[in-house]
Amino acid sequence: MALPSQAFVLVILFSFGAILGSFFNVCIYRLPEDKSIVRPRSQCPKCGHPIAWYDNIPILSYIILGAKCRHCRAEISIRYPLVEMLTAVLFAVTGHVLLSRGEPTAVLIVYLAFVGALIVLSFIDLDHMLLPDDITIPGMVLVVVLSGVFPTLQEFPGGGRYAIAVVSNARLNAVANSLIGMAVGAGLIYLTGVLGKLAFRKEAMGFGDVKLMGLMGGLMGTWFVILIYFVGPIFGVVFGVIVLLTKGEHHIPYGPFLSMAAMTMVLWGPQIIEWVYGRFRPVFQLMGAVGP
Repeated sequence: MALPSQAFVLVILFSFGAILGSFFNVCIYRLPEDKSIVRPRSQCPKCGHPIAWYDNIPILSYIILGAKCRHCRAEISIRYPLVEMLTAVLFAVTGHVLLSRGEPTAVLIVYLAFVGALIVLSFIDLDHMLLPDDITIPGMVLVVVLSGVFPTLQEFPGGGRYAIAVVSNARLNAVANSLIGMAVGAGLIYLTGVLGKLAFRKEAMGFGDVKLMGLMGGLMGTWFVILIYFVGPIFGVVFGVIVLLTKGEHHIPYGPFLSMAAMTMVLWGPQIIEWVYGRFRPVFQLMGAVGP
């Protein structure tokens, strides 16, 4: 009996996500050190021996090798299979949610790329307190261009009912919404950083977070990036309290929590925005949003 088409697609997305997760591990390790993500081929960080293809099968190789390098028996960090599994699961879940909503294929592909970028950025930020320009700046340019090519990107979700009406032309309006969302996202975090610096006499927000929020706003639009701005601190406070109690550390990266908030909007955004719209309808309409 043939698998249902959507189930087959989800299996493909899970497998593709696991493979990409292996590549993301390379990006997470090499980008902060300004190394090529293409060459040389993957090798053991302890003994430097190149990793054979059969020892580089996502998730499975870690289990088969017993979490140790085949040559020097050095332990392999559990980070590697975790990133692969996380990518695989998020790709499958994102695919299921967007396909169930009837989103176009172009929207699905762009959002999968977005999820991948969030994973790489989050783990780099956790390790180095850094959000590389190599991802955020090209990402911001790309989402504006793609919004013009695929106006449906700025209609996510709900058929564009919350898009801000700037011009009548659909493509130009999508580009305008992307730029407005980018400015709002970057502006909110930048203003927070300025006010935080005045209040605490030290840097409260890195400029990498500003560019990350610009990327999120450029893709998801004004209303979603505002929600990300308010939901992100909820994740940050929970994690921050845990780190403070266990390690006594006050300074934590913010990128992973913005990414968690963005994923929350990707998966449950329609329900959240409907709830918010029902309570703040005049604000939406004042800003030119088209609503029910």
